[in-house]
Amino acid sequence: MIFISGCSKSSLARSIVYDYFFLTVFVRENTVLAMGENDQLDYDRPYERHGNKYVVTSPGCYLKYENMQDTKNESGRMLQIRQKDPLTGVCVQTDIQFYDGVPVARFVNHVTNEGEEEQVLTYLSSFTCSGIKRDGNFLYIPHNGWQKELNWRRYSFEELGFPVTQTKSIRRSSKTIEVYNTGNWSTKEYLPMGFLSHPQSGAGLIWQIENNGSWHYEIADQNDHYVLNVSGPNEIQSHFSKVLRPGETFESVPAAVGAVRADISDAFSAITEYRRRIRRKNRDNDTLPVIFNDYMNCLWADPTTEKELPLIDAAAKAGCEYFVIDAGWYAKGIWWDSAKIVPVEACAWTMPCCPG
Repeated sequence: MIFISGCSKSSLARSIVYDYFFLTVFVRENTVLAMGENDQLDYDRPYERHGNKYVVTSPGCYLKYENMQDTKNESGRMLQIRQKDPLTGVCVQTDIQFYDGVPVARFVNHVTNEGEEEQVLTYLSSFTCSGIKRDGNFLYIPHNGWQKELNWRRYSFEELGFPVTQTKSIRRSSKTIEVYNTGNWSTKEYLPMGFLSHPQSGAGLIWQIENNGSWHYEIADQNDHYVLNVSGPNEIQSHFSKVLRPGETFESVPAAVGAVRADISDAFSAITEYRRRIRRKNRDNDTLPVIFNDYMNCLWADPTTEKELPLIDAAAKAGCEYFVIDAGWYAKGIWWDSAKIVPVEACAWTMPCCPG
C-alpha cells in the first residue's frame, strides 16, 4: 500500500499555522492513502505505524512543496498550496478559504494522479493537524440520535483510552479516538463535529465535516504529540475506494476548522457565524417566520381533523405564522393521498394559520 500525506516542515507551513491557528501546532495539508499497481511496500517510514490510525503515512514524507497562490475573493483570503510526490506522480492541492472577521477556515484537498500508473484511493483527509503536544486536552464529542439530539459530552484523553503509560519518545500505540458515520444517515449516532479544548493555554479548535454521507475523524498518538485527522469516507469504516487513473482528480469533502478560546460557547459562536456566512440567500432566512410542527411531543404523526383544528387555533393565538401537519410516515396509503385522515379543506387552513 502507498500512503500519501503532506508533511513538509517548511517555514511556509509554519507561517500558515501561526497565521490561522495562533497555536504551536503543525498542519499537514493532507493525508492520503492509496494503493498503486505495484504495491510499493518498500517505502521507508520515519516511525512504525500501529493499528488503523492514519499517521506515519508513506510516501507522504516524499510530498514536496511546489508552489502556493495567495489571493483575495469576496469571502476573504484564499490559499492554494500544491505538493507533489516525485516517485508516484501524485499531486495534492490544498484550498484554504478564510472568511473576513470569522475565526474559521474551510479546507478542501484535491488529489491528482500525474503519474503513469493507476492509484486506488482509499483515504483522503480534509484537514490534518499534528504536533498537539500538550497534556491536559479535553475532547467534546456530540453524541446524537433519533430522539437523542445534540448530546455534547466532555472527555479527557485518559477517559478515552489515552493514559500516559510511556515516555514521550515512544508513545505510538495502536489506540485511536475515533468518531465516524457510515452511510447516508450522517447524524444517526454523532454529529460530524468535534471540539478540542486546552484550558491551561486557553486555546480551542472546533471542526465540522460537511458531508451528507460517511465521514470520520480520529485523534492518535505519535511519539511526543497527538495527531487529528478529519475526513470523509475511508476504506476501513465505510469500504470507500476510488480508482484514480492517470490524469484524474478526486476532491475531499469540505471541512471547516475554527481557532477559538477553550470555551465551547465561544466555539459554537464561531461556527454559527461561519454557517451564516456560507449559506445561500433565502427569503425564509430574512423573514424568519414562526412555524409550529405537530409531530414531536404532540400528535406523533397521528393527525385527525378533531385533533388538528384546536391545535391550529392555539398556534395562531400563540403567534405562529405557519402550521405543519407532519405525517409523512402514516400507515394508510401514500401520504399525499390521505384525504380520509385530514380533509383537504383542513390542510388549506394551515398555511398561513393566522388570518390576514
